[in-house]
Amino acid sequence: MSIDSDKPKSERAVLREQMDASLQEYERESRSLLLSSVAAGLEIGFSFFLMMALFSSFYGELGKPALHLVLSLSYPVGFILVIIGRTDLFTEHTTLAILPVVDGRQRLRDLGRIWGLIYLGNMTGAFIFALMLVSYALVSQNITQEGFDYYGQKLIDDSNVALFLGAILAGWLMGLLGWLVSSSTDTIGRIIVIAIVTFVIGLGSLPHCIAGAVAIFSAWIGGEGVVDWLELLRFQVIATLGNTFGGAVFVGLLKYGYITNNLP
Repeated sequence: MSIDSDKPKSERAVLREQMDASLQEYERESRSLLLSSVAAGLEIGFSFFLMMALFSSFYGELGKPALHLVLSLSYPVGFILVIIGRTDLFTEHTTLAILPVVDGRQRLRDLGRIWGLIYLGNMTGAFIFALMLVSYALVSQNITQEGFDYYGQKLIDDSNVALFLGAILAGWLMGLLGWLVSSSTDTIGRIIVIAIVTFVIGLGSLPHCIAGAVAIFSAWIGGEGVVDWLELLRFQVIATLGNTFGGAVFVGLLKYGYITNNLP
């Protein structure tokens, strides 16, 4: 292997790769895109599964800061499964799918189709996983239902403004994650990048509209009433809007703008 092959790709190369990948998504059949998105919604649920397994083992044994750290360390698992497995996650496509639109190769209504199908699939997968997890908790000693209310409360405690600003930061980080994964040259490097970035999201309790959906669906279905449908809707709407804005504006538009403006 040459020394050059170990170097990160140039910004122009990453932009070309991201643009090509996005154009391929626009050409995919709706059924294929939807099924891939359902798979992503299911797979990302394993982050919350591991968090609840660890909560069940350590709640009462660790102080609140230590417990939060342990749960945050488990947050990247589902993202690794999704991104390395190449299923379609909405918060990646807030950045990816907008590139052909700003480049004039696709229309806004086509962007709406991509975002709509991926979001619908992710939500479907997240809801199914939440149902399965709650059902498992009812018959297993390994997952305690108290964890659903504990984490659900964390998701809804913030004000609307704090929730929106946190969601912007999470969307921004997810957009950067897609960029960094494309820049990485090997699978191990990509896994490390995914783990670091999503750990920051977890540690900062930044709202992620898909991973958070698994948690808030679980709290709504299997909790003791801490999360009602109005709180669920509030979280999902604000988190989705913030994630979309953060990924599309702070990564998609800015990266495209300064790289293309620097072309000879």
